[in-house]
Amino acid sequence: MTINFPLKLHHLPNSLPSEGAVRIELVEGVPIFRASSQVQKRIEKLINKQKESALTSEEETELTVYEELDDYLSLVNRTMKNILLNPLRDKVYRYDEPFEPAVPPEDWEVLQ
Repeated sequence: MTINFPLKLHHLPNSLPSEGAVRIELVEGVPIFRASSQVQKRIEKLINKQKESALTSEEETELTVYEELDDYLSLVNRTMKNILLNPLRDKVYRYDEPFEPAVPPEDWEVLQ
């Protein structure tokens, strides 16, 4: 199975903390990645400032990168949800990319 990711991050915002930037929560047994409250507050601060006055070029870049990061997390979350809620029923054989689940599909509900 090949998944082509249309989105590729080139860098992260300088203000993004290296730890605690993303939190994981379970939604219907599926791990979902979300921005931490600290990151959300920074984004809200930038958006509110943008409504009141012009952002600096650094702030514009930072907000753009946060938007790209949000798109990427959304893609990861959709992919995780699709994989976990719609597991492959049969093995997929391909010469270039053989796929064999680490855990048999019949045991997947145990992981939730």
